[in-house]
Amino acid sequence: MELILVRHAEPVEAHSEGEVPADPGLSERGRIQAERAASWLTSARIDRVLSSPALRARETAAPTASRAGAEVVVDDRLRDANEDPRHYVPIEVDRARDRAGYLERVESYRSSPRLAGIVDRVNESLQEWTAQSRGERIAVFCHGSVINVYAAGVLGLGSLAFLEAGYASAHRFVISSKGIRSVQSLNETAYLSL
Repeated sequence: MELILVRHAEPVEAHSEGEVPADPGLSERGRIQAERAASWLTSARIDRVLSSPALRARETAAPTASRAGAEVVVDDRLRDANEDPRHYVPIEVDRARDRAGYLERVESYRSSPRLAGIVDRVNESLQEWTAQSRGERIAVFCHGSVINVYAAGVLGLGSLAFLEAGYASAHRFVISSKGIRSVQSLNETAYLSL
């Protein structure tokens, strides 16, 4: 079976007050990215569409699900390892505002226990879905952290944060009937410039 992890498209910046987490939707550019990803993904059949509960992931998944005639199934285990849920600043915005601070935050994130803390739930989710989806092609709309920990596991890497996944990028894995996982591609984005 083929498992395609897709990072959510470009979201807007969002801040919330109190204990309510920020849950931004897509920017206008992000909506275009989601449509282009859907066009590319559905050029071959898609049997299932899964999503993180985050609005930016669900909005990215919606065009693919619509074209594939599938329902978006939300799996809470695919949520991000966000360090401050009350503020969401797209990484490109963060990098442009404060390059030095951004690089420090990336280094801190790479060794963060939050990233290691999502490994079990991400692997549990994706193992369950692949076990019940033999012979299928699944699109999973999620986050850079989810993609990193899963890909690091498949590749046998010690670092859980080795890849800066682009917005609406696809990361394809093939899982054999015996459960052997292999990488087909990482960080595909050519379809976004069509």
